[in-house]
Amino acid sequence: MRDLIMRRAVVVLATLAAAVCAGGAPAGAVGAAGAPPVELPAAPVGLTSAVPQPATLDPVSPYLPQVSCNPVDMVGPRMLRDLLLRTYGIGRAGGISRGCTEGLSEHSEGRAMDWMVNVKVPAEKAAAADFLAWVTRDDGVNARRLGIMYVIYNKKIWSVYNTSAGWRPSYAHTDHVHVSFSWNGARGNTSFWTGTTGVTDFGPCVRFKGSYAAPTDAPRATRCAAATTALVRTSRAPRAFGSTGRAVSAAQTLLGVPMTGRFDTATWTATRAWQRVHELPVTGALDHPTWASLDRPSITRRTVTGFTRSKAAAYGVAHYSGKTLAPGRAAKAVAILQTGLGMQAVDRTGYFGPGTLAAVVELQRRAGLVADGLVSGEEWRAIRSAAG
Repeated sequence: MRDLIMRRAVVVLATLAAAVCAGGAPAGAVGAAGAPPVELPAAPVGLTSAVPQPATLDPVSPYLPQVSCNPVDMVGPRMLRDLLLRTYGIGRAGGISRGCTEGLSEHSEGRAMDWMVNVKVPAEKAAAADFLAWVTRDDGVNARRLGIMYVIYNKKIWSVYNTSAGWRPSYAHTDHVHVSFSWNGARGNTSFWTGTTGVTDFGPCVRFKGSYAAPTDAPRATRCAAATTALVRTSRAPRAFGSTGRAVSAAQTLLGVPMTGRFDTATWTATRAWQRVHELPVTGALDHPTWASLDRPSITRRTVTGFTRSKAAAYGVAHYSGKTLAPGRAAKAVAILQTGLGMQAVDRTGYFGPGTLAAVVELQRRAGLVADGLVSGEEWRAIRSAAG
């Protein structure tokens, strides 16, 4: 296998050298709008899939910006990075995941990859040119098969969702190719890797405005519903992986992890564990709902106040009997439901998580209802009856 990879790399390098000598087939002068970042070969070698490719193509991914803070390398970027290094034998692996304090970036979700190939080094530049020519040709056929949203190199960006614009001005990225993936691409669920095409994966959903989405393993074929305004505010500022300062130290003390003053992996893991058992979206970030649960004296405002258990039950019957609440929902109605169910104050977050689901199912069983976890008129009336 190693000999085969070495022979493949030699063939690629020879082809790249020929392309450099011949001048390639640029789409226009380098630097001009629509022109590529470097001269691209007319017949790139490109990458080879290990599985037969179907006749149909993967759907064009829309632009799906960062919505979560998930500093874990996803499988699609890892596989492409390793294949690039095996195929071309040039450059080195750059980063995939990183902290969430460096601005909007798919790197913060582990679904962006850097291949370190410097435009000032001829062999590295030629390898980058070959890959970029291959991945963008024919309106991005290979980008679609890999689940790539966009690539950046040498101050130019090309996107699969705007191929008519060609290469547009960007910035930096002169020492590496940046590749950002759709969620299907990041999960490795595309035809290049599996041999089958699927539907667009819109990724995880933000539940509370101003917060992150909770990362998920399951693809989502529909767009997310609108996020709900957080039902609680605190005096604490939101913090995420990579943050530093006193607020992080305070959270570490409350979470029982070493107080380093830096939002590190231990803090991220402990935050997720807290969220998992206290009816919060498992975002791994210290947003207002999480601070309110973790540091209750920091609460400055609540949307749902003054409800006893019986008052919440009566309010639910009067206002929500004609609607259905399902797991995963974030809303004022959920906070009132949690109050009517008699859940602990720390868990009345307004998010329909596993604890709320368990309480609803237990209520349904006791009331002789279908134990499906969905809450509508019958459940509200059962809650009123149980609350007296």
